Amino acid sequence: MRLIGEVENDQQAMIFSAFLLVKGIECQIDPAPGEPCEVWVKDEDQFKEALSELQDFLADPSDSKYSNSVRQAKIIARAEEKRRQNVQKRIVRTTNGQVPRNRRLTVVMIAICGLVALLTNFGDVGFGENQVRPDAAIFRLLQFNYSGPPNGAKLAILAESEEGGYDDLNVRMASIKRGEIWRLVTTIFIHLGVFHLVFNMIWLYQFGTLIEHRYGALYFALIILATAMISSLFQYGVPTEWGGSRPGYISDTRVFISGGGGMSGVIYGLFGFVWMKSLYDRRANFQIPQSTVIILIGWLFFCMIPVEMRSGIGFDSSIGNWAHGIGLIVGMAIGYFTSLKR
Repeated sequence: MRLIGEVENDQQAMIFSAFLLVKGIECQIDPAPGEPCEVWVKDEDQFKEALSELQDFLADPSDSKYSNSVRQAKIIARAEEKRRQNVQKRIVRTTNGQVPRNRRLTVVMIAICGLVALLTNFGDVGFGENQVRPDAAIFRLLQFNYSGPPNGAKLAILAESEEGGYDDLNVRMASIKRGEIWRLVTTIFIHLGVFHLVFNMIWLYQFGTLIEHRYGALYFALIILATAMISSLFQYGVPTEWGGSRPGYISDTRVFISGGGGMSGVIYGLFGFVWMKSLYDRRANFQIPQSTVIILIGWLFFCMIPVEMRSGIGFDSSIGNWAHGIGLIVGMAIGYFTSLKR
């Protein structure tokens, strides 16, 4: 910051500083009682220009261009204050142990997943058993299911089929054909085991708080709905031999019920969204470590290894690869195309 000169009084100092502001030159006025006001320019590179403007002002301070600049300077100052307030709103403050509003949806979803896991015994609802498990009712409420004709004759034939005849599109998509579209979303709250729940919740918190803080709960919710519905539609609509979820049979209730579930498809959708934003939208201010990309993409391909090969290292359960892959594609598409729009 350099001193460029003095003006006669406070009023002239105000007018001249307003004129410099309109010109894009930031200055500081140091008034002294009974003495001329010093004018300092903050940017060293603008010193010569500011000095020239001061000399012109001192030569004719009554010029109308100086008085007109006061009104323009007020408009600029108001715009700058509004911009500052908008930036301030985006700052997360945690006080008194309360969860900031701009990550509450993430916390609510984690709480719902935990509650559903407890109420459904982590997905262990007794497939194939000749008894009705209490937790199966909640599982059935959230999951795809097919109860068939009242007499259950067709179900019995399907259940006894050794050729996998029960793996039929009409069985797998019966809930959707009944108009129960909400099941495409409710299945994401089901988790099959403690590890499944903890693993997904860690990533949900990481990506969820990042997106919700930056774009708000509504935008975050729309991304969840899009990735959940499309990934679930593929996971439960694709035949079992192609990697889709196979319906299980609860004999006592004569109900076929899909045995999958989980937030993984949504997790990969959120990951894909943040990944594309970090690459193509600098205004989003997202930075995703390369190690995170390697871990999640590596896990995606590891899960595609046949069960027979994974069983030797302790991963012998079926995995929703369609949900993972489609969720990733949907999230990447949303992140990429919204970045182009910006």
